Amino acid sequence: MPRPVAADRRYCCCRRTFSRRSASSRNRTERTRPRRTLLPRTWRGSPRPLRDDYGRITVIAGDEVARAGARGELAELAHVLGARIAVTPDAKDVLDPAAPGRLGITGAMGNPDVIDALRDCDLCLLVGTRLPVMARGGLDAALEKTLVYSVGSATPYVQARHVPTRDLRATLRRLVTEIGPPASPVPLVPGDPTLIDVPRPDTSGMRYTDAVTALAAAMPDGADVFADAGNTGAAVVHHLPVSTGGRFVVALGMGGMGYTFGAAIGSAFSRGRRTFVIAGDGAFYAHGLEIHTAVEYAVPVTFVVFNNNAHAMCLTREQVYFEGAYTYSRFRPARIAAGVGALLPGLPCHTVDTTADLAHALRSTAASTGPAVIEVVCDADELPPFLPFLPARGAAQKTETREGARR
Repeated sequence: MPRPVAADRRYCCCRRTFSRRSASSRNRTERTRPRRTLLPRTWRGSPRPLRDDYGRITVIAGDEVARAGARGELAELAHVLGARIAVTPDAKDVLDPAAPGRLGITGAMGNPDVIDALRDCDLCLLVGTRLPVMARGGLDAALEKTLVYSVGSATPYVQARHVPTRDLRATLRRLVTEIGPPASPVPLVPGDPTLIDVPRPDTSGMRYTDAVTALAAAMPDGADVFADAGNTGAAVVHHLPVSTGGRFVVALGMGGMGYTFGAAIGSAFSRGRRTFVIAGDGAFYAHGLEIHTAVEYAVPVTFVVFNNNAHAMCLTREQVYFEGAYTYSRFRPARIAAGVGALLPGLPCHTVDTTADLAHALRSTAASTGPAVIEVVCDADELPPFLPFLPARGAAQKTETREGARR
């Protein structure tokens, strides 16, 4: 078996491989993609070309940054490069929400500023992410015309010059040291990323954005958040800010529906802090009775279940892609909080349909030492902030009333 190359000998992913002429002199439309075969076995020479020769840089950071405990090193790297920085949906917690140059989230649930930055930059640096489908949705065209470098434990799914490392934190720290402070710092103004333009719904129940805003206002510093799949998850990924010192976890792969209930209980056991599950009713039906475990062990988890009586993401697909000609995705009405409260006497359970009621329920359960359930009544016909569901032809029409029979 060949001896592995030490990570610190391959820490620099952007050296001596391209012409040193200024990036501003290159024609963007004629830029060719890097060939992975040009990657040297070891990196030599000064790391300054990364900052000095490639002009505008966009960094996309992934969840490996959090696993490696490299948040500080990531921020320092962005500073010395004068780079704008975006994060993948599963890495919302790796960047300070007040950081200058923050672009927001990548992918299908992400912010339009990321696409604009990739079109405008001369180099994209991936840090601790493979850019899976959900994290790169809508970015492929821009990435095809941009030089892409990568550093992390695994090769990205997009074509890039990748340097593997077993210690991302040490690699970023060494890269920052070698680059040194910028000769002329790039001014980056803090600001909120641009939100996806979603048509305002003409629906009943609470809107996703209003509910998420109320949740954000009530969450204590250090709260951990587990976002489930579906339209609810898309709204939380897009709109919910991460609390200071807290973790944000989302499953982007297949088969993730309902994972939050068990995952949040395990996390709260380990970290001993108030943890929030934000899930839809479909996710609750998959694994929601894990709440029983939280009750038995008095685990401090607040389960916020958005109930729209549907597999809403499936319903939206039917409306957008099949013009609402049929649906198999609406449910008969259910009262989740009342049902769980009857099943588990003594468990605080609330059903809310206004932001004021949601805020009151969150306040009343905040001091609880154990679990609580809050059911948020919303409408399955509201479009989520999910780019594939926002075609130019506009929002789809309803197929049935909420109380209608399933077909």
